Amino acid sequence: MHLDFQSVRRTLTAICLSSLFFFLASTAAPRIAAAKIPRPDANDVASSTSDNANAAYKWNVADRQLPLLGLMKDNLKPGFDQLLSYPAEQFDFPIFRPLGFDEERGVYLLPIVTKNNKQHSFIELARVGDTNNYVAPGAIELVDKDGLKVLKTAEGTKYFFVRYPDNEFRCATIKQAEGATLNLLYAANGLTLHGVTDSSGRSLTFNYGNQGIHSLTQTWMANSEGFTRTWTIGDKDSYESSAKFAHAVVSRSGKFVPANAVVREYTDEMAASDKLLAQIFGGPNAVVGGNGFEPTGLGSSYPLYRGDVVGDDGKLRPGHLSHAMHLYGSPDGKGDSPLYVPAGFTSHSSEPSPTDAAVTFYYPKLGNLTDVTIAVFHVADFQIVAEVDRVRIGNIGGPGGSSPLYKHSHIEFYQGNTGLPVAAARAALRIDPATVFGLR
Repeated sequence: MHLDFQSVRRTLTAICLSSLFFFLASTAAPRIAAAKIPRPDANDVASSTSDNANAAYKWNVADRQLPLLGLMKDNLKPGFDQLLSYPAEQFDFPIFRPLGFDEERGVYLLPIVTKNNKQHSFIELARVGDTNNYVAPGAIELVDKDGLKVLKTAEGTKYFFVRYPDNEFRCATIKQAEGATLNLLYAANGLTLHGVTDSSGRSLTFNYGNQGIHSLTQTWMANSEGFTRTWTIGDKDSYESSAKFAHAVVSRSGKFVPANAVVREYTDEMAASDKLLAQIFGGPNAVVGGNGFEPTGLGSSYPLYRGDVVGDDGKLRPGHLSHAMHLYGSPDGKGDSPLYVPAGFTSHSSEPSPTDAAVTFYYPKLGNLTDVTIAVFHVADFQIVAEVDRVRIGNIGGPGGSSPLYKHSHIEFYQGNTGLPVAAARAALRIDPATVFGLR
């Protein structure tokens, strides 16, 4: 991206005074540049700068019993997206703004909001020799990994910027030094920030209309109970359309996908696969979390995408459900279900394993494959009872698979007559459940 600073200055002098938050980068040596912005009229000042970010919201990253974003008002002022920023040590990062690059001077431009006066500006990061490292005063560092830019602040927070279809680098993940993680989720074209989720499963969804963001919806857990709430922006006339969109987001797509996910969408084919697996292994109300995704009903209390991801080093890493499945008794994970395996096994464990209640079954032929072992973890009330084309082996939620929030059984498929492999060997032996039953 090439920045013509003279052109930017000329544009700023011509725009309407009601337009806020255009950026102006300093052309001096690398430093924090507190650029001045056009001043709006008195009414605009009252509706935005006086109702600044600190007064409008608070990030509840450390308190998981609260919604991710603590909002002080039910009906927020227009332009809320311009106020929304994430706190760093000496500045705030406006999460809707992309990372810039000045090709003429070879410096990265990090948009910021200065904490002392709430003005929008840039931090310039200059290249260190012939390396891919860039630095700015205040121990701020950026590593250029081509399609990924990793920025680290003095207190250890990392910001991961990913290239999107418009060639802009937008923040996809924020990782605090103590472990809390925020994933910033974009629409399919990568041009609109769809929402934010944290590592405890809370979500913040932006609902758009003709005039930008109409409302925002949050989901969270408190005292083992799930909550969903929508806050409107602007006048209440916009609430109906935005609330409908918010409901659609929660019920239809409700599976937030981290920015480094290999699979971006839970498709109808995946839903059909999970439904078939539930019919094979569970009772009439059973629900399967397979194909890399957990059931939507667990959205406020559990990670929704658990498939393959690409690590910071560019390497592919399988997720917990990349080649496994979870069986629940109901969409919210709190129901009970009998537990079955297909008929046709020639040997099985005599009893569940002592730590995670795992039982194995060996099949000379299972589905479209031969020489397959099924391992079912968290088996309660173990038994062997034949029922036509299935065999009941107990109930879900055995040791390790039951909590006040949910109960489940975890099922894996291995190539060969393996018994229960040691944990380190399982990854190389696993078979995708959808492949076993000819769905892929």
